[in-house]
Amino acid sequence: MRKTDFSAQRTLQTICAVCVCIMSGSALHAGDIADTSAVDHDNVRSAYFHQVFNHDFFSTQQTGYHACDCAPSSPPPGSDSMTPSPYSQPSPYSSPMQSPAATMPQAQGFLSSSSTNVVAAANNPGGYIDLAVPVTQFRLRFDAAYGANRPDRAEFFYPKCGCFQTPDARGPLLPETNIDYQEIRPYFEFAPSDRFSVFGEFPVRFINPDANPNEAGFSDIIAGFKYAFIAEDDEYLTFQLKTYSPTGDGREGLGTDHFSLEPGLLYFSALSDRTVLLAELRDWIPTGGSNFAGNVLRYGVGLGYTTHRTCDYNVTPIAEFVGWSVLDGNQTNLDFPNGVEDATGDTIFNIKLGVRVGFGGESGRVYNYQRNSLYVGYGRAVTGDVWYEDILRLEYRILF
Repeated sequence: MRKTDFSAQRTLQTICAVCVCIMSGSALHAGDIADTSAVDHDNVRSAYFHQVFNHDFFSTQQTGYHACDCAPSSPPPGSDSMTPSPYSQPSPYSSPMQSPAATMPQAQGFLSSSSTNVVAAANNPGGYIDLAVPVTQFRLRFDAAYGANRPDRAEFFYPKCGCFQTPDARGPLLPETNIDYQEIRPYFEFAPSDRFSVFGEFPVRFINPDANPNEAGFSDIIAGFKYAFIAEDDEYLTFQLKTYSPTGDGREGLGTDHFSLEPGLLYFSALSDRTVLLAELRDWIPTGGSNFAGNVLRYGVGLGYTTHRTCDYNVTPIAEFVGWSVLDGNQTNLDFPNGVEDATGDTIFNIKLGVRVGFGGESGRVYNYQRNSLYVGYGRAVTGDVWYEDILRLEYRILF
């Protein structure tokens, strides 16, 4: 009779262990379940509930990101019954509400960003909207754009057409109605703290006009800083200031031939463990130039959704909607008297569709995130006014 009771007890214990496994999303090996007499069941239950509610729930709800645990979830087969259960080990979280990002090993070295910022940046798939997270990174972009029909509009792309033959007409000598161009844009950013970073971008432009000669060379160098007013695990609101220096040759169509400032606000939010929202509002302000130069307001919003995530890679398609409104300035148009058209009020709107693939994940940690990523995207103008009709962007990014 005592033997029968013991069997029933073991059966009940086995059923309880299986139920706990199902609730936690993990599975114990059959051999381990069978030998329940060698397991401290209070510790098993406690550890599993700690794993479920701390690891899965809080890593998603508190940070907006999905945790990836690549470590084995069961004790090794054939372990000695006298060996303490691995499930009785303390959870990596010191408290239920502690952010998983805080438990990650901190990156080492002078150039390293905090783990929280790296995780947020790695989960930001944007290809056109600027990254709101101050983070140490290197980025290399290649753009190929086609069909620019008003290249001197507000002197945003290059200076007033040289065809006007005035001292301030420093652009290419012939009027253009169609330009294709390519740019290679190395970008470096250094974040000495969670909230602040400085950056520089050094573009090289290849321009293919219809009327003027093809040219290639350095374009205008961009430098600036970011400061995050809000810097949470799952939300960033950041002020950014860019300065554009006239290092590109305006006469060859490689730069604007004047200094410009661009203050802006950048936003990032993790809406769920797979969905992120991006937004920006920027104002490009020329500080010199001709009567063509004018303010250009830029704004955009993006939504990304991670469709595939493993401990080695993730795939995140993203749609971005970017617009520009010309607040003042002029442009060349030979159909107008004197060849000058008022550009004030011109509004350009583009739809950008792309996908970012992260790789090189930190496997086996509480968080899995990819320091390396590749972005491929295509943009199309959907308004009559355009900067370009089509654009293809390729990007490699590494976070430190």
